Amino acid sequence: MADNPGVVLVRDEGAVRVLTLNRPERLNALNEELKDAMMAALQEAKFDPEVAAVIVTGAGRAFSAGADLAYFEAMAASQDRAARERFGDLDFPRALYNFPKPLIAAINGPGVGWGATMPLLCDLRLASRTATFSFGFVRVGVTPEFGSAHLLGRLVGLGRAMELVLTARQFDAAEALEMGLLNRVTEPEELMPAALELARTIAAHPRPAVAMAKEVMQLGAQSDMETTMRHEIQLFKAAMATPEHRQAVALMRQAIKDKGQGS
Repeated sequence: MADNPGVVLVRDEGAVRVLTLNRPERLNALNEELKDAMMAALQEAKFDPEVAAVIVTGAGRAFSAGADLAYFEAMAASQDRAARERFGDLDFPRALYNFPKPLIAAINGPGVGWGATMPLLCDLRLASRTATFSFGFVRVGVTPEFGSAHLLGRLVGLGRAMELVLTARQFDAAEALEMGLLNRVTEPEELMPAALELARTIAAHPRPAVAMAKEVMQLGAQSDMETTMRHEIQLFKAAMATPEHRQAVALMRQAIKDKGQGS
């Protein structure tokens, strides 16, 4: 579990682990404490053999209001360069991007700044109908982070990404779905049930295949065709050698026989 269970709540729903950002009094704004707790929770989930998928959501009425401005103000006032370097290191975004298991964002309310870019590093994104978004970096005099300069344009197109970043405007879940930023929008009370259903569907599949499928899809999104095909076939052959593959084939053949469709 996370080192500090106060700012990241951790619970298991069968093979699905739910991580809840838990600074509701600060709209789950990111500070050093929350960053460290999230990294610890991801590390724990990564190596826990019982965890097949992870959901990230927020406590209270927000997903995350972005970086904690009080923390920013304190760093600026102290001119603490070491603190800026720690807060801005790449270990945190890498912990999400390199996470080997399916990662689902269940966006329960406003996602601003980091609260909008962090979900881009998740594999799937669901949001409540009441959620809103803003890539509001330039509004506070900083620039996009967390890999969003690489990912946002690939999801919604460069022109639209540029408009969202340069205007820092707020937009709602319906527009986010329309532009391809989200996989699904639900009513508020249906968000976590929908996220859990999706995670459980994925968790029911052979885990080595799911991990390898995630890996090759990430590679294919940013590599040329030849590189992708070479890696695809290596992983395909590796998956064929797993006992999970053999068991899945046997179960599928049995199900076909049981339906009277032959062998």
